[in-house]
Amino acid sequence: MANGQIIGVAASLSHSGRFRKILLALLGAVIVLGLLMAPIEKGAVGARINNEGDGLWFAITTVTGVGYGDMVPVTTGGRMVAVLLEVFGVVLFGAVMAFVSVELLRYQEDFNMRRILERLDEQDKKMEEIKKEIGYLVKK
Repeated sequence: MANGQIIGVAASLSHSGRFRKILLALLGAVIVLGLLMAPIEKGAVGARINNEGDGLWFAITTVTGVGYGDMVPVTTGGRMVAVLLEVFGVVLFGAVMAFVSVELLRYQEDFNMRRILERLDEQDKKMEEIKKEIGYLVKK
């Protein structure tokens, strides 16, 4: 995909109010729940999420579905936050990817339609030339 195509898709997505709302909700959930994870887990026996950076890392990997498993909540509160992140991740991250996919498909369809219309215009020009030639031959 060329830079122009990427810019076109990005511009189209940036004008979509629904896309912006979903993206902001996803980012908000990741930041809030990720930052909330550190104080919940801090000090627990076997806790690997000890600071806000760890909490954000856990939130991002959980929401995107990557889930490396390097950080896992050990407290009940941390696990409840993790469940919320998983649900938000599946729903909102999936919606973001669906918007991007639809916009890519729409851009490709527009490109193909323009090519078809250009080819039809070329055929019309050729037909006009042939009609002129036939008209000239018939008059002779």
